[in-house]
Amino acid sequence: MKFNKKKEKRCQYFSPDNASTALFSNALNKHIAYLNKKYEDLVLLCIGTDKITGDCLGPLVGSKLMQQNFPHPLYGTLEKPLHAGNLTRQLPKISTAHPNACTLAIDAAVGSRNHIGLVSLSCQPLFPGKGVSRSLSPVGNISITGIINEFSSSEILLPYTSLYLVDCLATYICNGILMTIT
Repeated sequence: MKFNKKKEKRCQYFSPDNASTALFSNALNKHIAYLNKKYEDLVLLCIGTDKITGDCLGPLVGSKLMQQNFPHPLYGTLEKPLHAGNLTRQLPKISTAHPNACTLAIDAAVGSRNHIGLVSLSCQPLFPGKGVSRSLSPVGNISITGIINEFSSSEILLPYTSLYLVDCLATYICNGILMTIT
C-alpha cells in the first residue's frame, strides 16, 4: 500500500484483541518514515497522570518503554508524568532540547462506546485534556491514543476506568512501538 498525504490525516484503529500488533507497527512505521524525512530524531511524549486510572495510559507506556531500554528521548513515565499541570511548562524545554525532532504523542482518550478498547493512530497532533473539556495546545506530529472509556458530557468517567483495559492498551502500544524502531 502506498502512503500518501490523503491517508496521513485519517485515524486508523487497531484492536489489541485481534493480534494486530504487526499491523499497528507497520502503520506507525509508515507515519514515522514519512515524517522523519523532515526531522532528525524521534521523541516520545507520554501524556497523562498516575493519579487517575483512566489517564495513566501515557505514563504507563512510557514506563514500560523505559523498562525495555527505549533508545530515543522519552518524556512522561509513572515516576515523572507529563500531564496537564506541567505540559505547558515542559513543552518549550523539550522543543529546545530536541529542536528538529519528530514527536510521537501518546495519551488516553474517550470516544464512542463501540471504540472503547481500540488504539487510534493519526499523523496529526493530539489535543490533551479535550476529553475533560480542558483547552491545551496540540501536541505531537504523530499521535497514538488508547480509547479507555465512553465520552460523557454529564459525568467524569476517567476514575472509573478499568486498570486492566489501560494496561492491555499500554502493553499493545509499547509492543507496537518497540517493533517499529527495533
